[in-house]
Amino acid sequence: MDGEEFEINPGDPLPQRDKVYRMVVNTHRDKRNKTIPAVRCFSLSPNDRNKLSVDWDRKTTPEESIVRIGCSFKYTSNEFKPFTNREIYALKIDFLKSISEIENVIYDPIILSNPEKGEVNNPAHSLITFSLDLLNDQANEPEVYLKIRDHAKVHRVVVDMEKVTTLVENYRKNF
Repeated sequence: MDGEEFEINPGDPLPQRDKVYRMVVNTHRDKRNKTIPAVRCFSLSPNDRNKLSVDWDRKTTPEESIVRIGCSFKYTSNEFKPFTNREIYALKIDFLKSISEIENVIYDPIILSNPEKGEVNNPAHSLITFSLDLLNDQANEPEVYLKIRDHAKVHRVVVDMEKVTTLVENYRKNF
């Protein structure tokens, strides 16, 4: 942003004025308002007890984020993951850090030294880390995720899916 260059290392907090992208499946919709994503798209999974995976906007484009999905394999098979059913929401880091249950937004790139079939490098990968207190207070958990979703719902990112499809198809054809 603004040509500013600085060094950031894995584990470092991201600048407050930046954004991160959260990718969701576009069929996971709110039960009452089908035009917005479900709260669960912004909640923690059982696999990542206090971390939510996102991509840092300085290190990627929305299109590149979706391309990485289309070039990855499903965990249970040798099939490529679907990618045309994805949408992206930009989350402002200063907003995220204003939520007391969020500890930080940190840089966590995935750079594979020997990429295996179906694994893709992600130099933009980052994490929203939640306090362990949130996990112990399950009554408050949905409220936190609702705040994040309500922020996200007005920050949907327009993605050039034609470009994404071309890049994914070229990768798959040459794989």
